[in-house]
Amino acid sequence: MATRTVGALIGVLCVAVSCSVSPAVSVSSEPSRAVPPSNEPTPSPSSDLPIEQTDDPTDTTPSSTTVPASSSSTTSVAPRDPELGVADVLFPDLGSSDVDVVSYALDIVVEDDGRLDATIVVVAAVDEATNVLALDAVGLDIDSVEIDGRPAAFAVSEPELLITLGDERDATVEATIEYSVQPERATSATGLPIGWLPGRGHSYVLNEPDGARTWMPSNDHPSDKAEWRFEVQPPPGSIAVANGELLQRGDDELSWIWEQTEPMPTYLVQVIVGDYEFIESDPVESVDGRTIPLTHVYPTGERPVFNPAIETIGEQIAFFEPLFGPYPLDRYGLAFVDGLSNLAMETQGRSMFGAADFADGRLGFFQELLLSHELGHQWFGNAVSPATWTDIWLNESFATYSNWLWLDHIGLQRLDSFARAMLAQRQGPGEPTGAPSVEGMFGFNRYDGGAVVVHALRQVMGDDPFFELLTSWVADNGGSSRTTADFIELANAVHEADLGSFFDEWLYSGALPAEYPS
Repeated sequence: MATRTVGALIGVLCVAVSCSVSPAVSVSSEPSRAVPPSNEPTPSPSSDLPIEQTDDPTDTTPSSTTVPASSSSTTSVAPRDPELGVADVLFPDLGSSDVDVVSYALDIVVEDDGRLDATIVVVAAVDEATNVLALDAVGLDIDSVEIDGRPAAFAVSEPELLITLGDERDATVEATIEYSVQPERATSATGLPIGWLPGRGHSYVLNEPDGARTWMPSNDHPSDKAEWRFEVQPPPGSIAVANGELLQRGDDELSWIWEQTEPMPTYLVQVIVGDYEFIESDPVESVDGRTIPLTHVYPTGERPVFNPAIETIGEQIAFFEPLFGPYPLDRYGLAFVDGLSNLAMETQGRSMFGAADFADGRLGFFQELLLSHELGHQWFGNAVSPATWTDIWLNESFATYSNWLWLDHIGLQRLDSFARAMLAQRQGPGEPTGAPSVEGMFGFNRYDGGAVVVHALRQVMGDDPFFELLTSWVADNGGSSRTTADFIELANAVHEADLGSFFDEWLYSGALPAEYPS
């Protein structure tokens, strides 16, 4: 997740992914070598699904009856059961390969007791071979569902919400779902907090890797990016902040409305509610001539505490752009929230941090590390997201290398000596960086241990080709989700030689060589 936990002095075990209708997972041809270990994807279930057949759309009692054969405007054969999952090895029940969401529009009322009363409109392309829209949903009270403005039958069979589509439908449907949920603090299989996390007078969301489904129906997988609109009515005296551009400032009568037009997966959603201030600071000029607006959130009345962090953004962007290419999104900013400590999240376009971690108003080693790591994620993870959770090193190892570069630049940590120290920790057996387990997904070998792999790649390629690879990766793939195989293919092309043996030895091995390539 892009949440992060702090380790010892030798490294931080941080835990911390063009809206277009495209395949849920982008997979290019495999390179000649360097293939992941042979753990096979878990097949998606495709039969005996509890699809409800009642004409009463409010009757959600699951049954074992599958969708009957019927005529359709798009197919002449009996529709099959929906695909549940996208063949993600680590999270086989997340997402649906039948579904490509175009946009989400959320209308949420946050009650005084923290309960959410919500309506979500999901516009999605659904494979013509099935007559069911399958969305991820856990712990939600579904009140009603409409498809293209007409009541639709549905079944709640956790972790899925299964909506029966009409016999004659367009390739793209609009599902309107009214629901409610009482958020509770939850922990993912990775050991990290997820979902809509309530606090005393405030709340925020942490969705990575599978938390969005606990507070909103969605195709909750990083392979599916979409446009977003958030309309949030918080309790009196609170504000509501979300990704994107602010369209309407709320008050006790009006909702706060935000619009995120750049494609974004569910795990990068930001929603913050509480006694906060929302402000703009001076924009930053990008190397490509664009003006990047900066917007920030912090506890009411505490701006001086967070000014040092806010004021370093321009210098950090100016440092990273020659290395990674122009800042890849249309805006940036920092959000500092109560109730979060030793964690941070690269929520798209405005990274989120614990206010307590910046409370003394100074930028030390830890603060500089967090700020540069989350900014690095805007290139690696946000602009280009992982196509499966196994590809998480493309997020975390490169964001960690970003903070290595920044800390070296400002003289707080020497790159070469620290890289050698981290390589020394990779001499014993351990999970390969490119083949994590669920429990180890946000462990050392994706962070400092994974940055070792990135540094080794730099040594093999040389500085100019290495940074050409990074800028090309973002420029060619921004707005999409990509696999490790895609990255290796591009690395081979830039290097003009097969790097398969390098990736076999460094990315897909647990114990690494004792020395960096020369």
